[in-house]
Amino acid sequence: MISYSVNEEGIASIVFNDLDNKVNTLSMAVMERLSAYFNKVKDDSSVKCLILRSAKPNVFIAGADIKEIQKLSLPDETIQLVKTGQSIIQQCDDLPIPTIAVINGVCLGGGLELALACNYRIALLSDKTSLGCPEVNLGIIPGFGGTQRLPRLVGVVNSLPMILTGKPVTAKKALKMGLVDRCYPEGFEDDYIMGFIRDILSTNGKKTILAKRKLSFSHKLLQSNLFGRALISSSSKRSIQEKSKGNYPALLLALRAVMKGIYRPLDKGLDLEAHYFSQCFNTKIPSYLTALFFSQEEQKKLHSSSVKSYDVQQAAVIGAGLMGSGIAWSFIHRHIPVVLKDIKEKDVLKGVTLIDSINKQLLKKRRLTKREYGLASFRVTPTLSYDELKRSDFVIEAVLEKKDIKQTVYDELESMVSDKAIIASNTSSISINELSETLTHPERFIGMHFFSPVNRMPLVEIIPSKHTSLETLATTLDIVKKMKKTPIVVKDCPGFLVNRIFLPYVNEAMYCLLDNVSIPRVDKVLELFGMPLGPLSLADQVGLDIGISVLEVLHKAYGDRMVIPEFALNAMHECQFLGKKSGAGFYCYNGKNKKVNLSLVDLLNDFKLGQNLDVSDQDIFERCIFVMINEAARCLDEGIVKSARELDLAMIMGTGFPPFRGGLCCYADSLGIDYIVGRLNYFSRLFGSRFEPCDLLVKIAKNKGILSNKEG
Repeated sequence: MISYSVNEEGIASIVFNDLDNKVNTLSMAVMERLSAYFNKVKDDSSVKCLILRSAKPNVFIAGADIKEIQKLSLPDETIQLVKTGQSIIQQCDDLPIPTIAVINGVCLGGGLELALACNYRIALLSDKTSLGCPEVNLGIIPGFGGTQRLPRLVGVVNSLPMILTGKPVTAKKALKMGLVDRCYPEGFEDDYIMGFIRDILSTNGKKTILAKRKLSFSHKLLQSNLFGRALISSSSKRSIQEKSKGNYPALLLALRAVMKGIYRPLDKGLDLEAHYFSQCFNTKIPSYLTALFFSQEEQKKLHSSSVKSYDVQQAAVIGAGLMGSGIAWSFIHRHIPVVLKDIKEKDVLKGVTLIDSINKQLLKKRRLTKREYGLASFRVTPTLSYDELKRSDFVIEAVLEKKDIKQTVYDELESMVSDKAIIASNTSSISINELSETLTHPERFIGMHFFSPVNRMPLVEIIPSKHTSLETLATTLDIVKKMKKTPIVVKDCPGFLVNRIFLPYVNEAMYCLLDNVSIPRVDKVLELFGMPLGPLSLADQVGLDIGISVLEVLHKAYGDRMVIPEFALNAMHECQFLGKKSGAGFYCYNGKNKKVNLSLVDLLNDFKLGQNLDVSDQDIFERCIFVMINEAARCLDEGIVKSARELDLAMIMGTGFPPFRGGLCCYADSLGIDYIVGRLNYFSRLFGSRFEPCDLLVKIAKNKGILSNKEG
């Protein structure tokens, strides 16, 4: 995993190369070996310079060993591990000779902290190179010196965004901010290393390199006086509160570590960092977020290794609406040319405009260069004709959620594309088996359900039919991975997995309105729980017509437990309250402003159930969340998804279920399944069969078991 050598010129090299894994990590075993090598360097007077590098292409060190972090729980063992790591990395900092980190790709977490302890850093000028502190995404803070050395090197203003967002920077950005001292082009690593060594061993060369690290006047002014430090701290706290709503304690702990540590000696700052790191484990959030990380990694590996996937040179999307244009953008963003088809010229042009607006946002945020923005427009071909689809290898249908319309599209498609071209449907609720009934080649048909907005939502449900071939499944999984999205393979059923679980939550929120609960109150209760948007606000965003159409499919399939409140049907059909797109839904919209739709409130009065219930915030919350838990258990019992772990990942990535809760099943276990069953029985007596607890929950409650380890 790690080797050491010294050449004739006295240049020592420590090389990382974990042969058992795709990336290098700083496990404690590696750290102990690293410590031994640092001692060797220290005791060898012939060594003039030390280079830390990786033998893996595009990877320096991906971070600490997360499995070791996952095992931490007790404060004493946490502080001991952090202190051990800090002391080993400090050995690098204390070496009497120049040390250079050669960063040839991914350099994250502990990898960056080790690089920061070196005197110098050079980085490969490549899209694969990224430097960052992603620890807050795991509910912890950098613990091997990141909160102390990074601000000392690049300043507080530059370091806080890296530490508090977890987002990495590119090699170019790292060079600009002084995080690395020089960048080198691919293929010239050894030449640049030798040239850099000559520079740092000369007085003038070293002076020139160090001079480039100076902070800008404004940054230096901000962090050098009491008022500036207070301004940085207060603005950071405000930003943290706005984005996290206090649900992620690690963010404030990281801020304190930086702001309190930077003006102390390094050893005192490291003590503070270790103390704040251990405080992260006062809640279960780190264990929830690390489990989520491993679930995501498992999904990335999801493939049929024995089945070869088809090579996709050109894709096509039929339907240029919000979903279709978002899917088309996902193709071109990953450099896959796409044909975008619709039946009217204005609709196709609207789709192209939507794609361009996404790219303009990325350009504004500097996530696209002007050159990349210009090239993106050449990767999409708008058309009204099926002729342009003849060369497409992968076609996604994203038309109206009507079975007959979709099947008409498939009939026309099959007559135009090759027999091997895969046809996928973005349907959100209609059975894939039913949609494939009229196909001549059902083996190359599959469900591929994206979530809105497509450019932001990472989840894609993959739904094979009973006829779908393994090659079709393998190719679809490959396409999703190329899009940098997370695939979840689910069994075919009405609503599939996410909508089947999530729509009853929105439905129950509407039922709460019939019990004299106000629209804003319902939303506020669920937002305080951690949902990114209240259910009624979300319904407005998606469109009431779309939500109702899916609920109608679910009602037809699952009966009384998914009955739609009659007022919602009237609001949609008679009043045309379709949500934000029509200007009014549960709220009325005027630009960025919204207020409660009083006309809908008047409509509700005609449908209220007449029960004088004293509905508490807890009742609202439990009614909406517990119907989801109940349906999730049914999905697991029916084998719709492979495991509760995958289900939790799908709900977090597809609906925004709060990650700090661990996922729907994980959260259910934290409350106790027996408690949930008791409350479901109570609500069932009040409101009817939609709350009747399913057999699996009753069985788990009886056996005092847990839901989150259930396999589908």
